[in-house]
Amino acid sequence: MVSVPEHPNLPRRGALGLMFLGIALSGMLGGLIGYGLVETSCADTPTRAERLLRDVPNFHATVSSCAGPALGAALIGTVVAAVGAAIVAVLMMRAQSEWRGHAPQRPKR
Repeated sequence: MVSVPEHPNLPRRGALGLMFLGIALSGMLGGLIGYGLVETSCADTPTRAERLLRDVPNFHATVSSCAGPALGAALIGTVVAAVGAAIVAVLMMRAQSEWRGHAPQRPKR
C-alpha cells in the first residue's frame, strides 16, 4: 500500500473539529435569533381593535398562524449564520496555513 505524504500546511484535525463545532453552533444560534424575531413580532391572537369590532355585523377577524414565517425565519437565520461562520473559519484556516508555511526567519548575527 502506497502512502501519500500529507501537505505540511494542512490544518490539524483538532482545528477542523473546532471549526465544524463553531459553524454548527453559529447556525443554531442564527436559527434561534430568526425564530425569536418572528415570534416577538407576529401576533397569534386578535388585536384589541379586532376584539372590539367582533360586535360589528359582517366583520370577521382573521388571525394567521405564525408557524410558517417562524420556520422560514429560523431556516434563513440558520443558513446565513452558518455560511458567515464558515467563511470566517475558512479564511482563518488559510491565514494559519500561510503563517505556518512562511515562518519568520531569525536574523543572522
